[in-house]
Amino acid sequence: MKVLNKYKTVEPIEWCKKNILLDYGSFNPDNHPLIVEPFQSLVNARGKTIGLIGSVQHIKTLLSQLWHLYALQIEPGRAAMYDLTEAALKEFSDDKFTPLIDSTESVLGLIPKQAYRRTKFFTSSDFGAIRLLSANVLAARNSKTLERITCDEAWAYKDNWLDQIKDRMSSYSWSSQMFLPTSGQTKGSELDEMWERSTQKTWHIKCDCCGELIPYIWRQPASGDEVPVGGMRWAAKEDYLKKDGRIDFVLLAASVYYECQLCGGKLSSDIGKQKARNLSGKYISLNPDGDENIDFFNYNALAHIPWPKLVEQFKLSQIDRERGNLDSLENFIRKRLAESWAVNDYMSADVQTNAMGGYELNEVWDAAGQFIFCTVDVQKDHYYYLIRSWAIVDGTLRSRLLDCRKVITTAEIREACDKWKIPQHQLGSGGACRVFLDGNYNTNQVHRIALENGWMVFRGDASKDYMNQDGFRRIYSDLKPVDAYDGTAMSRGARVGQFFFSKQSAKNRLSLMRSLKDHRGNPIWTYADNAGQMYERQINAWVKIAKERPDGSVYYDWINRDKNNDHFYDCEAMQMVCAAMCKSLGTEIINPAED
Repeated sequence: MKVLNKYKTVEPIEWCKKNILLDYGSFNPDNHPLIVEPFQSLVNARGKTIGLIGSVQHIKTLLSQLWHLYALQIEPGRAAMYDLTEAALKEFSDDKFTPLIDSTESVLGLIPKQAYRRTKFFTSSDFGAIRLLSANVLAARNSKTLERITCDEAWAYKDNWLDQIKDRMSSYSWSSQMFLPTSGQTKGSELDEMWERSTQKTWHIKCDCCGELIPYIWRQPASGDEVPVGGMRWAAKEDYLKKDGRIDFVLLAASVYYECQLCGGKLSSDIGKQKARNLSGKYISLNPDGDENIDFFNYNALAHIPWPKLVEQFKLSQIDRERGNLDSLENFIRKRLAESWAVNDYMSADVQTNAMGGYELNEVWDAAGQFIFCTVDVQKDHYYYLIRSWAIVDGTLRSRLLDCRKVITTAEIREACDKWKIPQHQLGSGGACRVFLDGNYNTNQVHRIALENGWMVFRGDASKDYMNQDGFRRIYSDLKPVDAYDGTAMSRGARVGQFFFSKQSAKNRLSLMRSLKDHRGNPIWTYADNAGQMYERQINAWVKIAKERPDGSVYYDWINRDKNNDHFYDCEAMQMVCAAMCKSLGTEIINPAED
């Protein structure tokens, strides 16, 4: 393989200084001290995973580009840079990567212009290749092995992404490298667990007062009744609030400083001093006994964003939190502090999470007169199904989780339904059907899946309840047959059964069911001991919190604390509608105070 030997002995940072031209001038490591050590680790490591967990809109993407261009010239091989979507890749290529290639003459000479001009998603040279690929199609592009891979913001990738990536690197196991530049994760996620096992190299700066190296922290955790020392500080509330109760952000900004967690000294928020501290900073491992093959670095926004601006963002996130919106706080924790987000640290759930029933999945329940339903959450290329039984035992309603799985085909769902003898009949066939699909996503396709399999469709909406033809109000509508191919040339009048239901009422009932116990103190709604971590995480995705109306009155609403990861919860909410349909949920369940 042809290599430019004249660069072989050049230190990585020196190579960048000589060859990289950015919008604001030649690359200067003094302007980017946070990436020097991670860059060295990337260049020198073989067979390792390197992570850089940092605040957004900073240097992680730049580091990825520098690494790949340096490797393309010094030690070329097969490489790929992943982003979440094709659109994100195109923006990255157009706005960042292609201009950087254009300005890096030593690399530009290696790349045929037509190769990377013709397509923005494939950059090639005589010495190696850099592919720009979407993480949404990992499995579809596993035909070629790769030696170097970058996965940008991997916290947002779909399930099992890491295994697919590793498969692509199997041929280079001894020399392969994976770079994971990302903001904060979700607590308990795959990336969070990698951080816990890693070297945990955290950015430290020298205290202006005591001269000791300290990591930036937002607030020191409280310990008993003692006021903790260390972290961001600002004036007391009465000193920055206006007469109308709003925040005077000018007064607030003027009061901001950092308190050293070792000596209690005050570090000025002056931006010049803030930048100067980074020049003497360094990464120090907080887990020196960690896995050296998982070399992770971490810095937060205190290293590069003006502190008054951060305090302002935090205070605004607190206001949103008081109004029932945790999105701003989550963004601050993950994207500014670069910490893992654990919603339970910031709010209390009103549901019982330890309702294991002392049985296992697929265990037969011999309760007489039970109703068994299958509810299905439909995704683009897979399904989540859940089978639950409802029965009156010794005068008390009880419910058991019998089976739950993530599957690829409808045949797997049919097989499970056949095992539990769950009725599956076409609309109008004269039989019952107890298999229901969530039709809120890709509705037309769901209708056709239901038609092909003899199933029914649920669609949740914001209604509180529905007036049925018999004059009673229920949490679900009357049956509404719909043409599965309506609006298409294939329309043939083939109809499927569809119900609308109140999403809020279903969630309220599920929350209540999970809190109810029998006279012995045992939960009446349970799940199997081996239901698994994925199930437990997803059924706790939604939580009810208090919100305040403009007039000061308080009401309660539901928020999703684990976005895009609530599939089994949706299945359980639909089970509540099923239970209502079979009359398992009576007034005594909805209003336990009347017992």
